[in-house]
Amino acid sequence: MPAVRDTISDILAVLRFNLEEALNDLAPMPDNTDDDRVVLGNIAFHESSDTSITNAIGNRIVLTLVKTEEEYAMKNRPNHRRNPVSGNLEYANPPVFLNLYVLITANVGEYEVALSFLSRVISYFQHQNVFNENNTVAPSGGFVPEIFHFNVSMVSPGLEQLNHLWGVLGGKIMPSVFYKLQLQQIEYIPDEPQPASPITKITLTEQIN
Repeated sequence: MPAVRDTISDILAVLRFNLEEALNDLAPMPDNTDDDRVVLGNIAFHESSDTSITNAIGNRIVLTLVKTEEEYAMKNRPNHRRNPVSGNLEYANPPVFLNLYVLITANVGEYEVALSFLSRVISYFQHQNVFNENNTVAPSGGFVPEIFHFNVSMVSPGLEQLNHLWGVLGGKIMPSVFYKLQLQQIEYIPDEPQPASPITKITLTEQIN
């Protein structure tokens, strides 16, 4: 069955899991014995009338995808590949390489606590900004790409851009930091014909006179 290689949700799940694991390894903050909790969610709904949504992202560090951008430097790649069975060259569109812009928000009621959470997030990505299958723990359950590699770098939008972003999200500015994930590869993988087994025996069905 055809498949899509390395979906956006898979990569963000890897990022979320490792950020939460790293924050949980730190000493608890004063008056907070719970583990740091990191979730994927839309921070625009933090004031939603639907309590199930607000409870899911309330008192959490929330990762929100706010922009998806194609990496044009990787666009001019060959549009052919070698068939693994026949060995012939065949036409195939090259993979799409994406930059993902993720807003990380400390959605916590107490402002000082939110700033402390934010400092922990920044310190983690200062310590580790390259993620691949060799240095990253994969979350249990669900699909995780066997091979992946992306870098995380901080983006510093101006005050006007920041004000516009939170205006689009429909809320007041909250303690947050903006990161760019570069690069994610997305590719449609069609069914591949399987090579036949090698011939090991020949049986004659007609008698030769």
